[in-house]
Amino acid sequence: MHQITLTAGWQLKRRDAGRALAADLGDGDGWLPATVPGGVFAALLAAGRIPDPFFGTNELDVQWVGEADWLFRCAFALSDEDLAAGPGALCLDGLDTFATVILNGRQVHSGDNMFAPARVDVSGLLRAGENELGILFESAMRRGKLIEAERGRLHLWNGDASRLYVRKAQYHYGWDWGPTLMDAGPWRPVRLELGAARIAELRCPAEVADDLEAADLPVTVSLEGAEGLRVRLALISPGGALADEASVDVSDGAASHSFRLEEPQLWWPNGYGAQPLYRLEATLLREGEPLDRRELRLGLRRLRLVQEPLEDAPGTSFCFEVNGTPIFGGGANWIPADSLINRIAPERYRAWVDLAAKANMVMLRVWGGGVYEDEAFYQACDERGILVWQDFMFACGMYPAHPEFQASVRAEAQAQVKRLRHHACLALWCGNNEDYAIAESVGKYDARVTSNLAASAFPARAIYEELLPEVCAQLDPARPYWPGSPYGGSSSADQTVGDRHSWDVWHGQMAPYQHYPRYTARFVSEFGMQAAPHMRTVEEFAPPEERRPGSRSFEFHNKAFDVGKGIADGPRRLAVYISDTVGATGEMEGYIYASQLMQAEALAAAYAGFRRGWGGPGRAHCGGALVWQINDCWPVTSWAIVDWRLRPKPAYFILRRQLAPLSLNMAHTEGGAQIWAVNGGLGAVAAELELTAYALGGARRELGRRSVELGPNRATELGGLPAVGPGEVIGARLLRGGETLARAALWPEPLKYLELRDPELRVERLGDDRLRVSADRPAKGVWLDAGDGVEWSDNMLDLLPGDPQELTAAGLGGAALTAICLRTA
Repeated sequence: MHQITLTAGWQLKRRDAGRALAADLGDGDGWLPATVPGGVFAALLAAGRIPDPFFGTNELDVQWVGEADWLFRCAFALSDEDLAAGPGALCLDGLDTFATVILNGRQVHSGDNMFAPARVDVSGLLRAGENELGILFESAMRRGKLIEAERGRLHLWNGDASRLYVRKAQYHYGWDWGPTLMDAGPWRPVRLELGAARIAELRCPAEVADDLEAADLPVTVSLEGAEGLRVRLALISPGGALADEASVDVSDGAASHSFRLEEPQLWWPNGYGAQPLYRLEATLLREGEPLDRRELRLGLRRLRLVQEPLEDAPGTSFCFEVNGTPIFGGGANWIPADSLINRIAPERYRAWVDLAAKANMVMLRVWGGGVYEDEAFYQACDERGILVWQDFMFACGMYPAHPEFQASVRAEAQAQVKRLRHHACLALWCGNNEDYAIAESVGKYDARVTSNLAASAFPARAIYEELLPEVCAQLDPARPYWPGSPYGGSSSADQTVGDRHSWDVWHGQMAPYQHYPRYTARFVSEFGMQAAPHMRTVEEFAPPEERRPGSRSFEFHNKAFDVGKGIADGPRRLAVYISDTVGATGEMEGYIYASQLMQAEALAAAYAGFRRGWGGPGRAHCGGALVWQINDCWPVTSWAIVDWRLRPKPAYFILRRQLAPLSLNMAHTEGGAQIWAVNGGLGAVAAELELTAYALGGARRELGRRSVELGPNRATELGGLPAVGPGEVIGARLLRGGETLARAALWPEPLKYLELRDPELRVERLGDDRLRVSADRPAKGVWLDAGDGVEWSDNMLDLLPGDPQELTAAGLGGAALTAICLRTA
């Protein structure tokens, strides 16, 4: 099998609708260089034909791009030897979206689904010498509106309603955190395959035994044109040694064999063990000569979604169990990391996943309005132990379910399930994002309707409850499938069954973030709070004269939208939460710090309250919490905890501490305070709990010290405190052998009412990029910054007198360092 990836010589131009397609493709004028895989926006940017859509309000000036039709073309040469290799196929791994493909003057393919690859037999069209390939991409906005005009407008949140008829990345239409940039083009590779015999598919649904002492690896190789040939299978251990091998005859287009491993090296989620990956190689042979080859990387683990009755609460649990160990699904939601998706290089995917792993996350949810991600993303998750909750690409809408649409969705789902099912990181297939919630909001969801779903008031149930589970059961039966997110119970907001999106804070009633624990659920798959990006990121998108709160460019880069009122309201909502927390903010740097401090406080309250419900066997009141969101697709004020430039906001470090193997927390009660700790490890922990009260002026008084025992893999309640003095800060530490295992500080609220003067911060450089930070008076939200290129082990600290904190700042060297904290006086 000879494979040629067509990456060179691509050109692009705007389609002239007044000319015949062949003439337009053949015209020599008006073409620009293009990159494939890639899109229209990247080519126009590189040629200087459009301004940067991420800067200022330039997004408004480039909307014409998505309203136009575009042509891509390239020429490639084939030799007689190439053609002699055998039949030829044109492999189109992803065309965005309405695409007509012309090869040597003949139409060979027409597609309308960005997520459905195609393989086209072009044997009779290829020729020795130069071949010409052209692709017409019609405006998805125009085509979608034509379908909408024919079939009717459907209800949705976010973007243009025509998107619901178009199998295209839905965030391209704009979302409440991203711009409207309707890209088009060959966004995945375009390849030629030449050869009579090939491996069409390599499958290995590995199964680990209940006792974890053995694993079976049934291998099936599907082939074309390979009758009478042999397949050599090799199983390579994580260390690189040959674990087993076999040689199998091809019969009826397939070759099968089952490997069995005793005492396999098991794959574990981040923080629970290692992530060893076996390698399975399949080589098609003719008399010992290799003709084609495929490879899979396999992590061996036993995973199930646990939904069982609780001992002391209504409903059922919702948590993941890996290798017999219940896992608290702490993590975040993932959106595409760039509006121009092809700009995300493999190393950038790895950097994002590394940030998740270093924050003690064990799960990322690939949200349903983006894309089925690049292989580099899933490989990084395999390597770092990040479980992936994988949505199918439906979000916030009442999607249609007519036969043609369902056929397209089926082809998409089959292709993506086959592509991703071998990844150890993949934990769950999920039908959609918030489509049940929107159906409820317009009175269209009736769970009592169980037949003829496509003709019901909520027709897409035929996709989520019939089509998609059928595809998953056929192609990936061992993986759990879940109809939607949120879903379960009496409604999508049920706190006792399934998963829930807890937007009671920020959206809905705009509840105080201190109330987050009230909105817990069996699994909280979305919740969040906005904050501005870093000042260095603001400088990249705002002109100098607009780098101030309330400027047009700055507010344009906050896309939050009230779907009920039909107004953009992100800056207004954010202002309320900032005002409730710290009051007035002043200049841009002060506004950024205030928003980020507030976001950090909000997410601390959320994670502390949700993880408190991880109560051990029979008491998993909350089995996971995924913040909305880890990342951004452009520079923006949003719910992200790391901004577009991979700059962690303070909330990132709060999350890292809350998801640490040991965390300690306190919360105000009417009569004082409650204390609890979470031990994420698999063994009990004995420690001492130390409690101290601090006046804002720095005076301290001991409240006591006592021994505590923290049960394994659960939260442990540690009792309460009586009411303390007005204005006092309570400090708590878990100690063992002189080492601080975890610490917490409980501040009077709201913070804006406190008289917080200069706490006399001290930052000592200890060498080897180590620092000691201390204060003479309680210091809230100490933020350390030394520019880009410094990796902090911790940040956004609460410092209490007599309790200095040591941390590392890899890459700090002799860089200038700043330290700020909350000051109200």
